[in-house]
Amino acid sequence: MGISDARERKAAALAAERERLARVRQERAQGRRDSIWQEFQVASDRVPDLKGAVEAAILAAGSSGGETAANLSVLLDGRLCPEAPRLLLELLGKLPPKIGVLHLARLHEIGVPRVAESGRVAALISGQAEPTAQVLHKIRDTSPSLNLWRDAELVRLGAKPKTPDRFLAHAPLALVDDLLDGDPSVSPSAGGRADERENLYLLARSDPVKLTDEQVEALGWPEEVWRRRVVADPLQRVPDEAPESARILQGVADGDPRALELVVGFLEGKSKQLVQHVLANPDKPAGWPKAMFTDPALWPVLEELCGGADLFESGPGPLADFTAWRDLRAAHRELMNVSAKAYETLAPYVDSADTWVREEAVATEVYLDLRFADPGDSQPLHDALRRLSALGSDHPVIRDNIAWVRRHLETDRNNRGPLFNPYLELGVPHGAPAEEWKEAWRSLRRDLRGRTEELSDVNQAHDRLRDIETGDGSSSGPPYVLPVHEEKLFPNPRVPELVIPTARPLERRTEALGPEEAERIREAAMASVMRLAVRERTP
Repeated sequence: MGISDARERKAAALAAERERLARVRQERAQGRRDSIWQEFQVASDRVPDLKGAVEAAILAAGSSGGETAANLSVLLDGRLCPEAPRLLLELLGKLPPKIGVLHLARLHEIGVPRVAESGRVAALISGQAEPTAQVLHKIRDTSPSLNLWRDAELVRLGAKPKTPDRFLAHAPLALVDDLLDGDPSVSPSAGGRADERENLYLLARSDPVKLTDEQVEALGWPEEVWRRRVVADPLQRVPDEAPESARILQGVADGDPRALELVVGFLEGKSKQLVQHVLANPDKPAGWPKAMFTDPALWPVLEELCGGADLFESGPGPLADFTAWRDLRAAHRELMNVSAKAYETLAPYVDSADTWVREEAVATEVYLDLRFADPGDSQPLHDALRRLSALGSDHPVIRDNIAWVRRHLETDRNNRGPLFNPYLELGVPHGAPAEEWKEAWRSLRRDLRGRTEELSDVNQAHDRLRDIETGDGSSSGPPYVLPVHEEKLFPNPRVPELVIPTARPLERRTEALGPEEAERIREAAMASVMRLAVRERTP
């Protein structure tokens, strides 16, 4: 080894030592500088970020920072500032809340323990961190303003408020509606809000059954008003000016299949399933649920749906009752059209075990026999008397018809006149008002032009009704009347219980919370966060 090599090693060792000493001096100097920040209790690698945050806060405060900013600024010169964290939070408290929360969020991100709570909330409320239901639920109840913002955010995310009773009592009505839209099971407590009208509104939105009729009226809720009226009196005629939901119910009562389709949207549970089954199988009435036939109020609409489809029922029951009712109505309409097809329709019922069905069928068939008989022939009248008397009925219409037959038997055959009911001959119900039968007469005259015999019958019916109207026909007595059981065959429309929906919650009446009001809630929460930060100045 040469002398030159030894010298080189010595020089290298001296250089390394000088570098080590320089690092030690640098680390000591850095330690002295970092020690002025150690009160903030942040990791050493975040001290530069902390220094930047303090400088940014001093600049943001400007002249309003005053002595507090001046005291903090010595940190930037590398000098110690006693109680620096407290002074920094005091300085942030002088900033507008919208700016202050941004600085708080930055301190939280740097890891300053003193702002662990307020900084976390500041990060959420300033948009620096994404709020989740789990995170929001960790925010403590610190002030009404912050609680409202937190719970409004939870509702926005589809979660329940952390303090639901307080939210329901004090949140803007639009936010409560947001909650009810997302969770209909929420039940606001009665009287929870200061405004009684809002309490009624929320009760209508959540549990309308609890409202009195007077409260429903006070809310201006016509749909529920009319639903309750229909429940109380299903025979009450729903006027044209009533809400659509009520008019649909009246349509079902009147026998309109389209109304039955519409009412499905209001029904729930078994009622909905029954109606849907019928609508899905309109051409297969024999397979409809028997429960659909138990309420005669449904029969008119079922009659329209099934038309003249064959319905066979081996024994008594709702389906057999409906079938007889439908066929007797069809026979009556055929009779008013002067159609002999009515005989075929009536045939299965003239010996029915059901008294009213048998009486209606026999009385109708007797009328048909008389209608197509020669008035001068007494035998059809004797047959009519025998058949009507054999019914043994005390029904006033049957008794009056028997009396009518006897009067005609006692009248000279040449003076009997036609044996038809003039109303039925013109195709209108017995006792129809003058304007109705006159319009029917004019229509038949147009339709029967050139058919002399039929026109003669129609004109005779017109003349007899004119005489009855003027009182000149009173001596001949009332005509043979059908139907016998009008209240059964053509009852007044009644809304079926099956299609009356249960009370449904009131639809929302508030608009979504506007951006201005939402911002006011956020700003109030920011101010609350800053107050929380000030309280955190001391450990």
